[in-house]
Amino acid sequence: MRSFQRITILLLAMLFLSAMPKKKDFSIGRSNNVCKELTEDVLLYFVFIDTRTTYPWTEFDILSTIDSIQVAKRWLEAQAKASNISLNIKTDYYIGNDFATINRSLPRNTIRESASDPNYKKGVVALSRWGDAVSRIIGSSLYIKEKDGIPRQSKPNTKERVIAHLRDEYNVESVALLFFVNNYFRNDISLAINTRTTKDVEFAIVSYKYPSEIAHSFLQLYGAVDMYKTFERTNSRRIKLAQKYFPNDIMQDPYSINITELEIGAFTKYMIGWENKLESMYTPLLNDGPF
Repeated sequence: MRSFQRITILLLAMLFLSAMPKKKDFSIGRSNNVCKELTEDVLLYFVFIDTRTTYPWTEFDILSTIDSIQVAKRWLEAQAKASNISLNIKTDYYIGNDFATINRSLPRNTIRESASDPNYKKGVVALSRWGDAVSRIIGSSLYIKEKDGIPRQSKPNTKERVIAHLRDEYNVESVALLFFVNNYFRNDISLAINTRTTKDVEFAIVSYKYPSEIAHSFLQLYGAVDMYKTFERTNSRRIKLAQKYFPNDIMQDPYSINITELEIGAFTKYMIGWENKLESMYTPLLNDGPF
């Protein structure tokens, strides 16, 4: 009888533990995957995508977004210089003749719906496949140089192959791949994908053309973590701590905020490799879930 009771208690304990919310370990995303430390020469490569549910990209939209990207680039490089970090962000983009864009609809009507259908784990997989479909279109337009003694290479057909080509072409260690959809004045989200794994390369889908939004998404690919409520950050106590310690950090909600009013705080500097140590008071921000 006692043996049966012990087994019952053990099973109940296992069920209780399995039902408890698991903490996300954001430190896994630090110096991970293709985009590791944000230093030296890096490439920000961006793509304009039309979907069936977003506004079509006009020439004005594209040019104004490119202007915002340059503002974000200069701000990031200035932040690096102020932190004694050597950083040179090269930028380039895919675009067809006469400002032609890529047509590829999201798995669902919005990024938010795509990421959560039927749940976040499966939604991210679907968006990652969508990213590969976009990359096949990008790859088909790339010029592949022939090299002596090396068999002719096929054109890139996945995100990973496109990034590998761009790393070689621009002689950089890391490529930040940003896919822009035109959600200006619409209610949706931007989302960085595959930042805490090495099974697939990281990339971001960006909804808005604010420089703050662009810099925010760019930094996520290098390990920076949201400080407000998102799919990744959900624990209210940790969110309140982030607001207390870093109210003006770029990783707070960047929507429509003037980038000159923001900064890269100590926690974000640690996550992107600009600092080697993190003060103990900030360590709760390395996780999500119950304390």
